[in-house]
Amino acid sequence: MSDTSNETLNARQTALVPQTFGGAARAGLASARENLIPGIFLWFVAAAIVAGFYFYPPVTRVLEKLGVLKSNGGFLYSAISTGFFGGVVPSLWRSIRNRKDGSLWKTGLFLTLFWAWKGVELDLVYRGQALLFGNGAAISVLLPKVLVDQFIYNPLWASWTQILAYWFIEHHFKPKTLLDKGLWGTMGWRIITVLISTWGVWIPLVTIIYAMPGNLQIPLFNFALCFWSLMLSSLTKEKK
Repeated sequence: MSDTSNETLNARQTALVPQTFGGAARAGLASARENLIPGIFLWFVAAAIVAGFYFYPPVTRVLEKLGVLKSNGGFLYSAISTGFFGGVVPSLWRSIRNRKDGSLWKTGLFLTLFWAWKGVELDLVYRGQALLFGNGAAISVLLPKVLVDQFIYNPLWASWTQILAYWFIEHHFKPKTLLDKGLWGTMGWRIITVLISTWGVWIPLVTIIYAMPGNLQIPLFNFALCFWSLMLSSLTKEKK
């Protein structure tokens, strides 16, 4: 694709991004409505895992073994497991559904490395929150953790770095596109849209995750991330 074609594509993509707060909010709400049903299903599954841990001994024993594995593995476990569940598994599923697309391996490799980094980053966030607010499922512990996660960490860091990563994928891994004005000139509106579209699903979900002991929060996040990616991949058509 020529530079002129790239500029035209970027201009078209930028034109599709809402340029007002109201437009960004409406786009986010529309996406949230589309994601509501799979999100509710995921809440119930994640909540069932937490309930099983606290009230059903066979599930408790299995998860305690997983927790020991996470404790022993530390940040390495977080990197490998999050890279696997956030990058490898969804990419394999997409490659099965789109066998004619020979470029999927590049996307899969990039997403595996990206989510491996995110796994370490989230591990740091979870550990830092435990130091600040303690552990347990009490409201006094969960509420500040969820607020920091979704209204500080997410807007200030997580959302725009993910936007940047997927922009890089969409533009065929060309480094110069990371400086594109079409991206940074609309980043604020993109962040608003992404936040609103994800809050409805992930605020309840991270509440469930934080209700688990510290050594099981990354494993439960990995499950949610993988399951969420697979559900959306199955229920929606990938857009170019």
